[in-house]
Amino acid sequence: MSLETRVYKLMDLVARHNYVTGLSMLEILTLIGLYSAGMGIPIFNLGLAGAAITAHIYGAITVAVLSIIILAAAMRTNEFKLKAISLFNVLFVLVAAFEGLFYFGGFVDPSYALGMAVGFVGTLFTTSGILFYCLSH
Repeated sequence: MSLETRVYKLMDLVARHNYVTGLSMLEILTLIGLYSAGMGIPIFNLGLAGAAITAHIYGAITVAVLSIIILAAAMRTNEFKLKAISLFNVLFVLVAAFEGLFYFGGFVDPSYALGMAVGFVGTLFTTSGILFYCLSH
């Protein structure tokens, strides 16, 4: 199989469901980076200032924007399940962002970290569900 054929197959895969497949792949990769930056803070005993927290915040902003774009792209399809999963994805991102604003806003309480973790895991599951749904249909 030539390189050109492989590229066309990848483009067909990513363009399925109005680019929701490609966007969900990008969101999962961003979530991996977000987790690495967020967990680097307590593991390496870094303060809430510096490169790790900056990467974590910009990663969170990127995930929020990607989840809204995925929801908008899913709304253009005729797939009710895809729309529902995308809506839950945005809701979990909002939960993580809401808890993160309190945690990094000065109220360093473990319950806010737990809220961020619940939002992160929910976002990871819903984004994976979006990807698997797009690949199977």
